[in-house]
Amino acid sequence: MNHSKFIFIITLLVISFSGFGQKVKLKKGDVLVDDVLWVKYDGCGGFDSYCSLMDSKGEEELIYIKSVTIEGGSPVTNTNSRGDLMYTEVVLVGTNKKLEIEHKSHKSIVEILYKAKVVKDDKLDAEKVDRLVEKYGTPVSDRLNREANKTIIIKEEPRKSGININIGN
Repeated sequence: MNHSKFIFIITLLVISFSGFGQKVKLKKGDVLVDDVLWVKYDGCGGFDSYCSLMDSKGEEELIYIKSVTIEGGSPVTNTNSRGDLMYTEVVLVGTNKKLEIEHKSHKSIVEILYKAKVVKDDKLDAEKVDRLVEKYGTPVSDRLNREANKTIIIKEEPRKSGININIGN
């Protein structure tokens, strides 16, 4: 293959791949996709524990994202010395639905929401919301609720009056 054909093919590949990737930016209260306003936001910074997505006018909250940390909810490891369980809860406001995503940045979650097309014409799209909830679900809450509902039976030995000393078995 000659040099000019090779360069032409590489150029076509670069152009075609760049057309598929959409840039999501959080800038001064606006979520921009390829520099076009999608929705407005509040919070969503690196140190904020919440992120609120509103319609493009900033009047109605559509999605509330919050970081959740449960102390001692996970095993203690070298990388998790306190055993904290961390995940992100996404509440789809007005639908009575939520989902949980393994702890990611707010920007990453906003990208997931955009790609899932849950917001259309400044409203939540019920069908797309259902699909997203079906995909991610609430695995952390489900697991914690299952563990909390375990029954523990404690058998107590009958006590006799006086001093009770047990040595050995």
